[in-house]
Amino acid sequence: MLRVGQEIIRILNESSGYLLLGFTLAGLLHVLMQRFPRATGALTGKGKRPVFLASLIGLPMPLCSCGVLPAALALRKNGASKGATASFLVSVPETDVVSILLTLALMGPLMAIFRPAAALVTAVAAGLLVNWVDSKTTAPNPVSVTTGGCCHDDGGEHSDTTAQRCHSSEEPPESKPKQERSWLVRALHFGFVEIFDDVVVQLVIGFSLAGVIVTWLPAAGIENLVGSSPLLYVAMLVIGVPVYVCATASTPLAAGLIAGGISPGAAMVFLLAGPATNMAGLLVLNKQFGPRVLAGYLVAIAVCSVLAGAFLDRLTGPGFTLPVATVEHIHHAASPLQVTCTIILVTLAVVSIGRSKVVPLFSRQAEQSPGK
Repeated sequence: MLRVGQEIIRILNESSGYLLLGFTLAGLLHVLMQRFPRATGALTGKGKRPVFLASLIGLPMPLCSCGVLPAALALRKNGASKGATASFLVSVPETDVVSILLTLALMGPLMAIFRPAAALVTAVAAGLLVNWVDSKTTAPNPVSVTTGGCCHDDGGEHSDTTAQRCHSSEEPPESKPKQERSWLVRALHFGFVEIFDDVVVQLVIGFSLAGVIVTWLPAAGIENLVGSSPLLYVAMLVIGVPVYVCATASTPLAAGLIAGGISPGAAMVFLLAGPATNMAGLLVLNKQFGPRVLAGYLVAIAVCSVLAGAFLDRLTGPGFTLPVATVEHIHHAASPLQVTCTIILVTLAVVSIGRSKVVPLFSRQAEQSPGK
């Protein structure tokens, strides 16, 4: 259990800064999309164009697979289709400017070019497949994007118009004074209260499961996997999907795997599937979009990652060498900034759970208990 706790703390230290940035960005996106609806209308429409646009916008953004969640939910709340939201969720964590430059330094120009190209294709495929799955869903899956709004997004084809009608004509009188608050206060309230309250429980469960998985994942199993084969691609998926790893941190790990004998294509499967998914994110997606959309999301990532890996192995051949002789993946000690971000995130989580989950529960139990 001590090792599990250590791994949870390590994952929190690596992701907390990105999460805080993500919740801040979610609030800013919400304010901007409400203030400039025409400028952001291309992201909130239906069809293929928003999927492609969301994929392109997400590529350079420096957010991890957890940090992108609040930003994506802000897009969804403001009218983005499930497909556009899914493509944004894939393209953002799979690449960023830092990880691309690091890929160039550690694995050469071919990998540095192939990685963002494969990420873009994967993001578009995920968005289109999610839209298709959603269109085939006969019964809408009720979900709630926020806990404090006057209505909830039911995830169905009429959810966007319903949300607009609700927020425009059924706004409760007590919320009118909030319109006088500054844009920064409204942004922070949306990101760290409305969105945060809705995902905090799933994040806590997800980080706990990730710590357990990392602790019990046999390291020897990775070291013994060499070469390229369909089974090796599947093994990289099994390793990459549930474990939290950001695009930048996954790069030296992938380079180390290649140096240890794994093919570039198998390493690419890990580079695509690992940053795009983790247990915390999958739990949030399941709650927000339902199991069918989540299944389509995972299928798109898995299929595109394996196909990209197989295609890369055909391009490189057995003579592929890294530009550096040896690469080691070392878990450095957490920086003071990372520790500070973790403390802030944990504090916000405790306050959020107390505000929206635990306190009301104990209050109801106290009221119903006899003898008062």
